[in-house]
Amino acid sequence: MDPRTGGVHHAGGVPIAGGPRLDRIRWGAVWIGALTTFAVNIVLQLLFSAFDWLTIGGAPGTTTTAAVVSVVIGLLAFFLGGMATGSSTGWDNPADGVVNALAVWVLTTMLLVGPALAGGGALAGYAGSAFPGLGAGGAGVVGLAREAAGWSVLAMGVSAVAAAIGGAVGARMWPGAAQRTARV
Repeated sequence: MDPRTGGVHHAGGVPIAGGPRLDRIRWGAVWIGALTTFAVNIVLQLLFSAFDWLTIGGAPGTTTTAAVVSVVIGLLAFFLGGMATGSSTGWDNPADGVVNALAVWVLTTMLLVGPALAGGGALAGYAGSAFPGLGAGGAGVVGLAREAAGWSVLAMGVSAVAAAIGGAVGARMWPGAAQRTARV
């Protein structure tokens, strides 16, 4: 009898839903999801750049297209990362997949955006204090930083939802989920 699960297992030796357990987040699965998110994002960004479907800078209008393509790539990466973590948590409950996928989102966001925000915040703070006229009337560096922050928060929220949906889908992909669903 396994004291961590109360001895409740299905044929594969993994605790079934409803059995007592000591944790809900599986950090191995979270790291798999974060690494999947990074890898998918990098590969797709490089692929789209290689085929010139993702042009940064250049002619007017291409930056908007590049931004939209980057957002779609990011959402797909977070969805697949959430799906990877949801399917590797060992729990077949979609809520557990969502919790683990949101941990993937937090970890990935902190690793990707944290250093950039720390440096960008310091730069915007310096520019606003050293050159007070730059932020006047919502224009200049400080105004652009505020606008970018608003869009970033929206994108981060949407990417969290994409990861959560991926986690719920991935949790249902666990081998034997159909048999456990039939018992519920």
